[in-house]
Amino acid sequence: MRRIGIRGRIGIRGRIGIRTRIDCIRALFAEYLVWDTPFRVGSHHYARHFLDLGWDVGWLGGEFHPFNAINNRPELARKFPIWRAGGLERGDLWQYAAFKLLPYRRWGPLDREGLAWQGDRWALPPVRRVLARVGFDHADILWLTNVHAYPWLVRQPGYRAVVYRAADDHAAFAASPRSLSAVEEAVVRRADAVFAVSHAVYERLRRVRSEGVYHLPNGVDLGRFQAVQPRPPEYVDLRRPIAVYVGAIHYWFDLDVLAEVARRRDDVTFVLIGQAHVPLARLAELSNVHFLGTRPPEQLPAYLQHADVGLIPFVRSSLTDSINPLKMYEYLACGLPVVSTDMAEVRAMAAPVYVAQDVATFCDALDAALSVTDADREIYRAYAAQHTWQARYAQVDAVVERLLG
Repeated sequence: MRRIGIRGRIGIRGRIGIRTRIDCIRALFAEYLVWDTPFRVGSHHYARHFLDLGWDVGWLGGEFHPFNAINNRPELARKFPIWRAGGLERGDLWQYAAFKLLPYRRWGPLDREGLAWQGDRWALPPVRRVLARVGFDHADILWLTNVHAYPWLVRQPGYRAVVYRAADDHAAFAASPRSLSAVEEAVVRRADAVFAVSHAVYERLRRVRSEGVYHLPNGVDLGRFQAVQPRPPEYVDLRRPIAVYVGAIHYWFDLDVLAEVARRRDDVTFVLIGQAHVPLARLAELSNVHFLGTRPPEQLPAYLQHADVGLIPFVRSSLTDSINPLKMYEYLACGLPVVSTDMAEVRAMAAPVYVAQDVATFCDALDAALSVTDADREIYRAYAAQHTWQARYAQVDAVVERLLG
């Protein structure tokens, strides 16, 4: 296969969806989220970068299973149509979501390591069969993030190089199987390169192997977040100042702290944007808290630009200490002061943000954030400018160049 650096050369597409590209680098992403989701994570950016280079990209979204009909209907609604269609193509990207009868989870008999390595046996149809039909059973790069659903892919032939991107401390999630740490360590040892997003995950994986582990934090698309946007219609009737949160509202989101802060600072309007996975009853009674639900990624810059403070109110734990918050870079790129729970990764990032340990210090930090100057906002934008996705792409490209030779 001829190459000029790592820039792919577009070839031709075969009939009935079988990809027969000539002189084109190919990458298969094995992820937690589907491609078309309101939640854009790091792997979305890297896949888009590879597409811009002319690569042929396949995207395996996270599996779904019968239990989603009970506990996660929105995820089921996103994945079922993709599975039913046997995969969908969008330009040079192909995506699929697997249906699995028995997922690997911390639920009684499902908490068995064998389900991780034999996961394809429980998929209908087998994922390998679907990949073979579209030519992604062979690729130059297997880019793995989802160690719950797809660790078995690292043992499959056909992939010239395996990249594992450790976006979180996956074993620290409440539903993660007890054996997931062992599965992840096996993936780390087998991968050709490992990208760790946070400092804590980097240090932990460096203890598994000393070579080929790289610290690769999240980044930000400056152009997207600094291009001036009109005021969102939901903001027109809201009282300023506005403190905004964008992201998932799950068990790691500190509802108790935010509710009490909102009570004490009833002159501030609190806006939450994202999917709620936990009941919000304790916030519903507060007239200055507004839950907007999810918004398309392309609309988010407007909600940040016309706010006054960005929030990261998480419960501190081993999980959140290992999160490199993508939203922090995006808040700062918009010139927003940020108030965050005092987490280890936030400290390690050395970002110009306000940190809080409890309700009282969160209120104090919020007051300080609402008093920043234009000069302060330029400092926030300057920090974001040092952490662009373009800088991250350069780091990834250098590693991929060595792997592919």
